[in-house]
Amino acid sequence: MLFLIGGNVAAAQETLSISGITTSTNEARPEHGFTMHNANGDYVNSNLCRTLTPSNYAQFAFYEVSGKTNAYYIYNYSAKKWLKYTTSTTYTVGKDFVSNGEKSERSEFYITDAARDGVSGVQIQPYNAAGNAANNYLNFYQGGSNNVNHTIGNWTDDGSKDNGSLWVFTEVEIVKSAVITNTSLAAGSIVNALCTNYQGNGTQFIKETAIDWTKQKVVAEIDVSTCGTGTEDLFSIGEDILTFKAVNIHMYKTTGGISAYVAGNHVGGGITSFGPVSFDGNILRVELSSEKGFVVNDRVIFSKEVINKYSEQYYSKQFFSLSNIQVGSGEGTNQESKAKYNYISVVTNDYQAVTVTSSNTLDEVTVNSFNAQNDVDVQLKRSLTPTQWNTFCVPFTISADMIAEKFGAGTLVYTFGSMNGNVMNFTPSTIIEAGKPYIVKPANTVVNPTFTGVNIEAVAAKQAGANGFFMQGTYGAKTDLLDDGTNLFLGEGNKFYKPAKGSTKMKGMRAFFIVPQGTNLAALRANIDGATTAIDELTTVVEQPTDNRIYNLQGQFVGTSFEGLHGVYVQNGKKVLVK
Repeated sequence: MLFLIGGNVAAAQETLSISGITTSTNEARPEHGFTMHNANGDYVNSNLCRTLTPSNYAQFAFYEVSGKTNAYYIYNYSAKKWLKYTTSTTYTVGKDFVSNGEKSERSEFYITDAARDGVSGVQIQPYNAAGNAANNYLNFYQGGSNNVNHTIGNWTDDGSKDNGSLWVFTEVEIVKSAVITNTSLAAGSIVNALCTNYQGNGTQFIKETAIDWTKQKVVAEIDVSTCGTGTEDLFSIGEDILTFKAVNIHMYKTTGGISAYVAGNHVGGGITSFGPVSFDGNILRVELSSEKGFVVNDRVIFSKEVINKYSEQYYSKQFFSLSNIQVGSGEGTNQESKAKYNYISVVTNDYQAVTVTSSNTLDEVTVNSFNAQNDVDVQLKRSLTPTQWNTFCVPFTISADMIAEKFGAGTLVYTFGSMNGNVMNFTPSTIIEAGKPYIVKPANTVVNPTFTGVNIEAVAAKQAGANGFFMQGTYGAKTDLLDDGTNLFLGEGNKFYKPAKGSTKMKGMRAFFIVPQGTNLAALRANIDGATTAIDELTTVVEQPTDNRIYNLQGQFVGTSFEGLHGVYVQNGKKVLVK
């Protein structure tokens, strides 16, 4: 595993300030990586659990914390997350207290040299709430054998007294994964946008709306970075949100984290009360539905059963029977919110908000963005079939040898060159150039291939063609194809298809065709390298079929009947919720 230590890229100088660890400066591409094991020979995996299997050793990197002596950020390069802990006045010995998360002050560790029985290494401590090194040390307490149950815990003995608290790092070559930002597409429908880009100013605000809980839910994204240090009513929802004890749910930002309550009750064991608990980062993504209950950052805070049970028990009315609700901030005195509300909306049950993640993957169902990067590994999340032509476009060059390796010897690659009347002329290519669109017929079935040591170019996807007829590449999912006959895509049966009315989406790492308005689509043909037998391989333009085929959200065909199915499916380009 690798420990990466770094800071500002402009800081420039790497240092060797603790045993065996060289710090990095580039957070996106750390210069130095290490595996980590204690003096007992117990290695750490990407989930921060114990492993003895070399293939599971995680990679870490270290970055210096500016202005603090012996303070370092530790980056889990294998998980693409920073190590973090919960700030506390004291830590309970033997408890798991280190996890993967976003970078923050809770990612700062105090690291100093240590040695025991001739083994030299380091000891690692978190900082306590007062900003001092805690009297506890990272240790696999309760670890035992290869396990998935216990992350790195803590122990009172330091590295000079306990082999489990003495950590040794071995530098290894970092896998140079590409850094790509994947932005998903929103799904479902917004029924009522109650609040968008609203900055709370510490005063009351209330939004009222009708809702059908059988078909709709409430979603919100709240940025708490602008909140004060006291208690603030972040998000109240229900029948009368100004009242604590009512058919409501209240969520607060406190000095200790996030707290929440159902119907103004405090049932023992935390059944209707939650927190205070800290969440990683400043963004809270809230979802309230009759299916999942009250959910914050994918964590179920209160189940639907609890919400209905206690609202009915105390107020003779189930929460999810409400047909009209209030949403906002205003419960209590001097507790109104100063948070930034990116949105609060009533949406359909199949709605999924846009998410932004970082990976080394070009994903066909996301919008992908990247900078120029050399000698990196990148994975394509898409498949190609040898039974027909596939359009193809990527931001890096693929050599002839790599085409044969990844797609199979004998793979055919062509690019659109010119028009001759109503005939599109395609010519062969031995390589795939960065940004250029192609049609490819692989020799083998290709599923999510990984390309190593390629150079990603920060170049827009290109057009190829002439005389108003073009083949346009696209790296990520496209949502604005025209359905007027001027945009065509290559589909099943090696046919050109005109998008159906209202169906304007297309997956990424592909290409579509642009033709002039008024083109005789029925006469459009393709000529692949002058082969007379191939002239009809790409044939007449047809309307996108309406065949009642049903697909799951992964694009897999599941039949033509909804019988026995449950969940969200796609039929004729539209999402269908099956209960």
